[in-house]
Amino acid sequence: MSIFRISVYDKDRLFRCQIGNPSALSVTVRHNLMGTMSMTVPLSHQRLPELMADGARVAVKFKGEHLISGPITAEEGETNGVDGHVTFTVEDDFRILRDILGWPVPGASLTGQSAEYRTYTGNAETIIKTAVQENGVSRLGIPGLTVAANANRGAVVPGGVPLRMHPLMDKMFPALELAGIGVTVRQIGSALVLDVYEPRLFPRKLSVKGRTLKTTKWTRTRPTSSRVVVAGQGEGVDRKFRQLIDATREAQYGMRAEAFRDARDDNTDSVMDARGQETLDENGPKNGLSLDLAGTGIFQYGGPNGFRVGDRVPVDIGNNGVVITETIREVKLTWKSKDYALIEPSIGEITNQPARIFAQRLAALGKGQRNQERH
Repeated sequence: MSIFRISVYDKDRLFRCQIGNPSALSVTVRHNLMGTMSMTVPLSHQRLPELMADGARVAVKFKGEHLISGPITAEEGETNGVDGHVTFTVEDDFRILRDILGWPVPGASLTGQSAEYRTYTGNAETIIKTAVQENGVSRLGIPGLTVAANANRGAVVPGGVPLRMHPLMDKMFPALELAGIGVTVRQIGSALVLDVYEPRLFPRKLSVKGRTLKTTKWTRTRPTSSRVVVAGQGEGVDRKFRQLIDATREAQYGMRAEAFRDARDDNTDSVMDARGQETLDENGPKNGLSLDLAGTGIFQYGGPNGFRVGDRVPVDIGNNGVVITETIREVKLTWKSKDYALIEPSIGEITNQPARIFAQRLAALGKGQRNQERH
């Protein structure tokens, strides 16, 4: 049997068929971001009608474990009249967090939005699950969406998460990640189940010398600010300001650099401080690693001893015991044969990949614009 198991479902998440060996398959799973998948099949494939049906979905397992599930969002075909191929794009069900707005009063009609904000407070798991239950399940009624039982994982989010018609994705992250959880939405049976997980520290240190890696590439950027001025509500001289200073950063790097954060959503000190901390985190130092794995060593994706996105991995770069420990942000798995997949993990914030940097900055600009529109 293949290490990939590719199942096709209809719009109601009912099983239709399986895809054996595709012409090409590439899956990228991400930590607290939407994963994607690209799959190519020949035009003559007998299951093509199921894949091309409106609302068709795909779920993939890798070595028996869930890898990705989500709707087919695009297709691209080519034929010369005799033969050809079709490539399908799938977006992970995590996309739901982008498609749900957080209403100020989720239980009221649109004309009954009597509050300015709905602020979700408590630990990270309680915040995301309450927001999704109120807005995605009870109010919006997304077909098949359910929320797993709350185990109260993650730290308390300072100031909570205020929502005013924001997409949940915009406001929930990076606050929930900083509180110590990752979020998943997976198709289980015919349901879409939202749940969380706690990232772990991978138990072994990786290195070329230890024969777990062939090569290691890394990038490091220094922080761009050590202080942030947070502007709350009010106009002119009546506007409220607070300042956060990262004294440890200033001492470590010998710097003093200011940034500004617009935080009109709340004048509470704890909320303003939370917004300022977000800016300090965004402007902090970033490490990134790109690893070329050494065959079938100890560092493999999935399984009881394998790594997963969200894990923190220590990597010895091979000089005087210097170790960089960062989070696995994404993993790309590429079909090579039914028995083998090329595994390419990206660790931390890769700062020398122009396409990824552009996508991150474009998303940040869109998030900022949406925040302004909702004030």
